[in-house]
Amino acid sequence: MRYRFTASFVALVAVSALIQIVSAQNSQQTQAQKASTAKDQPFDPHDISGIWKNPGGFDAALGTARPPMTDWGKEKWSKTRASARNTPLAFGFYKDQKDWNDPLFECDPSGYPRNLDYSNYRFVKLPNEFVEFFERDHVWRDLWTDGRKLPGADAKPRWYGYATAYWDGDTLVVESSGYDDRTWVDPYGSIHSDQMHLEERYKRLDHDNLEFSITLTDPKAYTGAWGGKKLKLRLINTSQQIQKGLWGKRPDGTAYGDMREEYCVYSIERRFWEGRPLGGIGGEDKK
Repeated sequence: MRYRFTASFVALVAVSALIQIVSAQNSQQTQAQKASTAKDQPFDPHDISGIWKNPGGFDAALGTARPPMTDWGKEKWSKTRASARNTPLAFGFYKDQKDWNDPLFECDPSGYPRNLDYSNYRFVKLPNEFVEFFERDHVWRDLWTDGRKLPGADAKPRWYGYATAYWDGDTLVVESSGYDDRTWVDPYGSIHSDQMHLEERYKRLDHDNLEFSITLTDPKAYTGAWGGKKLKLRLINTSQQIQKGLWGKRPDGTAYGDMREEYCVYSIERRFWEGRPLGGIGGEDKK
């Protein structure tokens, strides 16, 4: 009896191990097939159209190695009060909501590049530009490819700046400036001036992967350049948080794509502040 039990137990363990091995092999084969499919699918290296997944927020896009600030930059930064951000990028750690003065808490536009922290991105190719759409604020940027130059220093600042683009081989280079200096660069209160200039580089590696980097220069606020790290964005069919089954399916059984809408609605946002002074928002006049 003991021998039969032992033999059965050994056989059970052997079968279980075999199932695990086969399962692991199947999983590896499936992953390899997906990777192979992505690389094998045709794509136009001069077309970055599609919805691309956020690579992980602001830290991934510019990094935390912020260059030293100028005296002007330090003075402006000293007035920021990020929402309980315990990080060297924040001027201080302010736990109480009444001390915070993040412009987003009044539903001011997040601006660029800050809205990289909240959105997936969608590019649409048009004859004379790429249009870049964002979930956050449900806004877009025009990336002009028709040969125009960036406006001069007398151009009225914009929340999302002015942008031009050109192809350097298979890399789309985007140059932008003219940003409104009321926005923060990140959630931690990193500032910029009206002299901020951004260079973005996009290169489609294959059908499903887009290489991306961004470099910030602002001689009025910082003593050196910030960023330049290469990231990989992944093509997705639809944004996260889209209602399941909203659009049904295509005739071939695949789901229709879509991009979510993410607004800051002040009638909702104000509830966060009910019963608390807005001392940190907008200056002394609101205390």
